[in-house]
Amino acid sequence: MTDMIESMWIGLRDAGLPEVMLYLPDGTASRCHWEDTAVLNGTRVALLGDQDRGIVRIVPVASCIGLGIASPKGVDPVGYRAVVREKLLLQKRGAD
Repeated sequence: MTDMIESMWIGLRDAGLPEVMLYLPDGTASRCHWEDTAVLNGTRVALLGDQDRGIVRIVPVASCIGLGIASPKGVDPVGYRAVVREKLLLQKRGAD
């Protein structure tokens, strides 16, 4: 069964927004592209580079507590919400 975070990410990916900020259970956030995930024993995991520790973190997507969309450099995030919303509405119309 697909969990809520994975389901939302699939919708974002299908709307042309495959790269998200994953809000992790430890209170940190990490940028991740859908292509940097894998299914491990039936569980979708994000492969996150941890430069401080010099490791690749393998984090179950279901354990994440939220998603975010990073606005492009130099673009006000408040204004970028309209772009994200329009992409989601277009994706929804295409699914109907």
